[in-house]
Amino acid sequence: MAVPDSTPIDLAEATAPAEGSARTLDLLKLDTARATFVYWASVALVSLSMFVPRLVPLIDYPQHLALADVARRLSDPSAPEAVTHQVNYFTYNGLFHILVAKLSRLMPIELAGRLVVALSLALLGGAVLALVRVLKRPPEYAALATPVLFSFAVGWGFVNYALGTALAFTTAAFVARSLMRPTAASVAFTALFAWLCAMTHVLAMLLLCLFAASLAPEVAYRATRNWLRGLLRSVVALAPLLTGAIWCIAVYREQYAWAPEMYKDATLEGTSPPLWQKFAFFGSWATGVHSDFTDQGLVGIAMIIFVITAIVGFRQRDREDAPLYLPMLAMLGAYLATPMVFIGTHLIFPRLTQAVVIAAVLACPRVLGVGRSRVRVAALTVGAIAGLNLFAHSVLFAYETNDASRVLDDLPEGRRATAVVWGSSTFSFRHGTLVHYAAYYAARKHGDWAFSFARYLSVPVRFKPGGGPAWPLKGWEFAPADYNPRCKYARHFDLVLVKAPRGYPGEQEVRELVFGRDAGAVRLASHHGNYWAFDTKGLPDDGTF
Repeated sequence: MAVPDSTPIDLAEATAPAEGSARTLDLLKLDTARATFVYWASVALVSLSMFVPRLVPLIDYPQHLALADVARRLSDPSAPEAVTHQVNYFTYNGLFHILVAKLSRLMPIELAGRLVVALSLALLGGAVLALVRVLKRPPEYAALATPVLFSFAVGWGFVNYALGTALAFTTAAFVARSLMRPTAASVAFTALFAWLCAMTHVLAMLLLCLFAASLAPEVAYRATRNWLRGLLRSVVALAPLLTGAIWCIAVYREQYAWAPEMYKDATLEGTSPPLWQKFAFFGSWATGVHSDFTDQGLVGIAMIIFVITAIVGFRQRDREDAPLYLPMLAMLGAYLATPMVFIGTHLIFPRLTQAVVIAAVLACPRVLGVGRSRVRVAALTVGAIAGLNLFAHSVLFAYETNDASRVLDDLPEGRRATAVVWGSSTFSFRHGTLVHYAAYYAARKHGDWAFSFARYLSVPVRFKPGGGPAWPLKGWEFAPADYNPRCKYARHFDLVLVKAPRGYPGEQEVRELVFGRDAGAVRLASHHGNYWAFDTKGLPDDGTF
């Protein structure tokens, strides 16, 4: 039902009895049909962008896709991969792999991967709106989070974290309902989604705990108007999160015993830029994926709208309004205090930018009268442009990289592939979206690939002890000029995918650039545009690693 601009919504409305599925569906609507359409069209554009190019513009994504394909193959005990790989689903970094492996029995593996990523983005969009509606904040504010649905972390291909944050904020919406009026259903769903979140990514589970705990004092007290009753309600609402917390603790105890060193980076642990940079470059840490910086500009516009809305709303001093301040303080504090490298894992504090924006949505006061209509239009416009912007960049990415996919189509199945990539970034997505190009081959052609993430113990599909090839002393994943076709690691991966430097004139020049003295000994396997593939089987081994 549409809410007149001049009519504030009392938080106590949330204590009304639920009305079944119709009531739940209302949480995914804005206050007008047009606004609802614009919001969901924007979220749909973000999700559908993952289906536009032949290769998905996420950096680490192909590694996780290839691991999921290995998991699917390992369902057959006689699979050759059983000699080198093992599956362990008792992890806090694995739900993406499980879902994709299961779905790939029904559809091509790459479609399964795209589907899970797209649904993660759509689920986060729905979770933000549901959270806003449950907490009786102006629903149009949810659109201001659209620019960070495809976040810095998503662009890096942290697919388990992307799915984990979507589950975290879905769980937070159930926690909010329990804080207002606990029911058996809300408590049960909180426990279930918290456990799924913990299976997916440990940082997402930590984020959920902090966000939910910061919600509890304000929401519970306002719903009960009594500190003791509010405390009891907070305990009821937050206790189901223990399902996920216990899971993470149990996994940690097991994995730490395997390899304590993986929980600390000896050289970079605890490092972080100064606080002023975290403020100044917030847009870059929140998105920062497009070379033209349009995504960062949209985050900046959303921040400006937050500031203007806060100033106007506080001046109007609507006594019935109830912004939530503790989540904003908690998320901003976590963003500022968390280092870049933490517990052996890199790029940590940028992952918290989504939560800062979502908390800002909850902290913004309601604007009354004609001002609310203007805020609604501004917020929905930002959301729509964000969706269109990502979709347009995905179209451009398709133009830039579809030849890379055509090369993969030409190659035989079941080989061992590596990639020598000059210029792993593109204009549309400025990070190295092609750095793990070889993993796409492994997923599509069910083969093996160089620099596999199976060496990490935290993922569910990993090498058995001694199962993978010896690690090279000088890798070329990020340094193509270091490729040595005769070293032992290169000889293990004798199908070589190449992205030539821009403007390289022809095949002979590419051969000489990549293979040097062996330029005439390798066989061309495929060529489309700036992308090549060569078969190096039969080259001699020079004895180096």
